Amino acid sequence: MNLSPEVYRTATLMIAEYGELAPAGAFIKADQLSDAGDEKGRDVWLRVAKAVEELLSDERPNDSVVH
Repeated sequence: MNLSPEVYRTATLMIAEYGELAPAGAFIKADQLSDAGDEKGRDVWLRVAKAVEELLSDERPNDSVVH
């Protein structure tokens, strides 16, 4: 999945605000939007959650290049 710069900016802000709890916060927001019937909003927050998990991960993606 290719994530947009806006998603990464939001993920970075979530991490700055909530630290290790940021993924949970993004998933909670996605659930709230789903409950409200906003599936597009839910999808955005699921992408944010994925970006947060990626940014917090100690593993390097397979397709990354170290300079």
